[in-house]
Amino acid sequence: MFALLARIAITRPGRVLAVTGLLVLLVLPWAAGVFDRLATGGFYAPGDSATRAEAMLDAEFPGAPPNVAIMITAPGDIDGPTARRLGENLTKELHREPGVSGVTSYWSTESQRGLLRSQDGRSALVLLRLTGTEDAIARHVAALHDRYAHDGPGVTVRLGGAPAVMLDVTEQSRADLKRAELITAPLVLGVLLYAFGGTAAALLPIVVGGSAVIASLASLRLLSEVTHISVFSLNLTTALGFALAVDYCLFILRRFREERENGLDRPAALHTSLRTAGRTVLFSGLTVALSLTGALLFPLPYLQSYAYAGIAVVVTSELAALLVLPAAIMLLGERVERGRRRRAGAPAPAGTGVGGDREPGAVWGAIARRVMAHPLLFGGAAVALMVVMALPLGNLRVALADDTVLPTSADSHIVNDAMREDFTVCLPCQIPVVAAGVDAREPQVAARLGGYAARLSRVPGVARVDTVAGSFTDGRLIAPPPPDGGAFVGVHGGAWLSLWPTEPDPLSAGTQRTVDLVRAIPAPYPVEIGGLAPHLVETRDTVMRGLPGAITVVIIATFVLLFLFTGSILLPVKALLLNALNLAAVMGTMVLVFQEGHLQPLVGHFQVSGTVELTSPVLMFCVAFGLSMDYEIFLLARIREEHQRGAGNRRAVTRGLAATGPLLTCAALALIVVMIGVATSQISIIKMIGVGLALAVLLDVTVVRAVLVPAFMALAGRYNWWAPRPLRLLHERFGLREGGDAFGEALTAAALTPAAPPAATAPATGPSATTTRATSRPAGSPPAGAGPGTASTRPTAVARSWAPAAAARPVGGHESEPGPQGTAGGAGAPRRRPGLGISEPAHPAPPKVLFSASTYGRAEDGLYDPDDQADHQSPGGSRGGPAVGHGGADTRADGTLADSARPDGDAERAPAEADPDEPARDTHVPTLGERETTEGCWSADAWFSPHGDAPGEPPHES
Repeated sequence: MFALLARIAITRPGRVLAVTGLLVLLVLPWAAGVFDRLATGGFYAPGDSATRAEAMLDAEFPGAPPNVAIMITAPGDIDGPTARRLGENLTKELHREPGVSGVTSYWSTESQRGLLRSQDGRSALVLLRLTGTEDAIARHVAALHDRYAHDGPGVTVRLGGAPAVMLDVTEQSRADLKRAELITAPLVLGVLLYAFGGTAAALLPIVVGGSAVIASLASLRLLSEVTHISVFSLNLTTALGFALAVDYCLFILRRFREERENGLDRPAALHTSLRTAGRTVLFSGLTVALSLTGALLFPLPYLQSYAYAGIAVVVTSELAALLVLPAAIMLLGERVERGRRRRAGAPAPAGTGVGGDREPGAVWGAIARRVMAHPLLFGGAAVALMVVMALPLGNLRVALADDTVLPTSADSHIVNDAMREDFTVCLPCQIPVVAAGVDAREPQVAARLGGYAARLSRVPGVARVDTVAGSFTDGRLIAPPPPDGGAFVGVHGGAWLSLWPTEPDPLSAGTQRTVDLVRAIPAPYPVEIGGLAPHLVETRDTVMRGLPGAITVVIIATFVLLFLFTGSILLPVKALLLNALNLAAVMGTMVLVFQEGHLQPLVGHFQVSGTVELTSPVLMFCVAFGLSMDYEIFLLARIREEHQRGAGNRRAVTRGLAATGPLLTCAALALIVVMIGVATSQISIIKMIGVGLALAVLLDVTVVRAVLVPAFMALAGRYNWWAPRPLRLLHERFGLREGGDAFGEALTAAALTPAAPPAATAPATGPSATTTRATSRPAGSPPAGAGPGTASTRPTAVARSWAPAAAARPVGGHESEPGPQGTAGGAGAPRRRPGLGISEPAHPAPPKVLFSASTYGRAEDGLYDPDDQADHQSPGGSRGGPAVGHGGADTRADGTLADSARPDGDAERAPAEADPDEPARDTHVPTLGERETTEGCWSADAWFSPHGDAPGEPPHES
């Protein structure tokens, strides 16, 4: 697949970008219409009892409890002439409004005037019920708001109730999204310029992210035709789309620049980048998408819409990064390589390190070495910090989203606050109990309902129960039955009872206990209980029921993917444990800030309700877990690559962290900036998600990646790459590997194989015949048979990728025999690949396999660590000396040493004995001698075979 992507990008970059641009222009109008198609709400499960009760009230009971309140407030007394005339006219118009039922007004109902007048006498209420679906109610309340709302001077008219809250949330969400984009756009551009080192390169993630976001919005528009998609998901789509675009572009472009610095031409460098970094990007995206699928297991449309949006943006970001980005790199040419790229071999500025040579990841490498020197000290301190941050999680209290998520200046927030505090009865606290399928006008049915109402009125926390049989308090009848059942009888039968709790807050713990007690009272008929308090209780139970399954799916899927990626059992467990610790620390901090109100000046003003919105922790778990695994995959990929090249555990971790640390820093910085923009929202649940994800990324990059990962891997040592034999066999068969392909081999052969001289002037045994061998020699060592003045070939091009090494070396690492005409013709001559204009080796190498780390070593359990082997070498085979193995580049096919590798210069040496337990391998694995020297690592002259067959003693005469 990656060879196909590389071939398309290399041969037809203009067509790829043209087709992409055309598709974006075609779907842009469709994607722009998504804002009008998205729904509000979705916080309740469709199958819950409270949801069914609300649906039956809408369908059968015109006099059901009101869901919209219009509050009229006068500068003086509410009974003034202006306020009275306005209230009377509004009441008459609402009676004539289609889709409006159960209108109850202060200016039309004498018996309830005291309940509808505020305690200070300045405000009064008009109550009504809107019927229909959530979307229909949202459109209707928006029309009422445009027609009647007035915010002074003089008499003010404001709308409240749940539909009005959703309207304000929708409008505020759109305004917040525009403001966040204006705030973060210049900051993200600055981060991109710093990270990519040039304007052309910095524009690549904008192109990739923009394409992904537009495609994601089009996908959401399509999904909105068949399912509920929440308007809140747009914030996640834009933020996550650009964040992933920065991640993927950083890793692919950085690898491309490395390959270019190592001597590969642009097509070969791009092919190698897609085969390595591109494969990692694919794996990372799969992990993020699987983490988001956990939200699909909750039957809440609000959470499911986030999962749809997240999966859509992950898939489109991957497609753009693997198809659009390579084409843009080929089309931009040298412009994409300007900036931070330093010519290979060029000296670094003075004073940047020992000998004036300081690599970009030197700081990360130094941190890794320091941590791994004292893993218990640093790891213990990091774990203690995370545990302390997680302690407030024990005080977590959840609630449903209501008007308190809005700023205090929002109309619906003002009205709902007034109904809770300034009026005699808490109208939103009303709990309807619906009995469907009964004829409440029959005396026997009415009597049974009256007895049930009397029992409910004795429940602690219930102040009064109104029903077709009258009103009850403490088991006593306090008001006669309404004529003909009143509003408590349904159009096609059925009845409902109205419970008035004593608590003024429908989401308080006392009201929730009351709901549980009401459910425990035996009913004469099947009943459904509605209202805000039952909604909270049932939604909380629904989330708790779905949480174990969602966590299990995410953990199993992540574990399987990481095992297939690494071949290790311990590394997936480590990743899951560290991610769980990180998420616990983040959620503990969110409780401290958003539930208890501490550190509020740092995040901006919001109303402290003493609770955390119920679905926010679930959403943060899915997104933060996916982002954390994204960074885990990128780091493990580089550590695994170094380990497979022969580095031991500690050196692999140091090199991997040094290589990916700067990239993780830039990617995390870009994501944090985006999430800070999200955190500027005036909606507290979106603000909490933005702050929480920014904190999760910050802790992940600083504490987890820089401290806990190297500390853990240092303590685990050789067991990092261990797996039981059955799982090793499973990984060897089904594990994901990087295989060679003809296209990549041809590209790397053309990039690395120098042109052969004419046969008449090039002896088969001269220096030209050993050019291929020289490309895999240690830096500074001349080719066999070369004189003192012969320049050595720099090995870096082979060291950085698998394809160059195999392209420059025939099967098994043996030298090819020259043909009758020398290297210019015969069997040893390279042949042209039709249509590509490049040469490929005469003896093409078989597909190379990056085998599982568990296959390393001579022991059956695969626990060999070359770091430990080097530490136990004798003085003759010390770390800086030549350790000769079976697979070294200075070893002939028969096991004898090449002339340049003999320490005493003898003409002949006995063949090295093969390890009888080691299976024969004909696949070349780059050795440490094929790498550039790195401070604190193996000498460039130290040869080591990663198969674990390097002897501890220097070679001696047989």
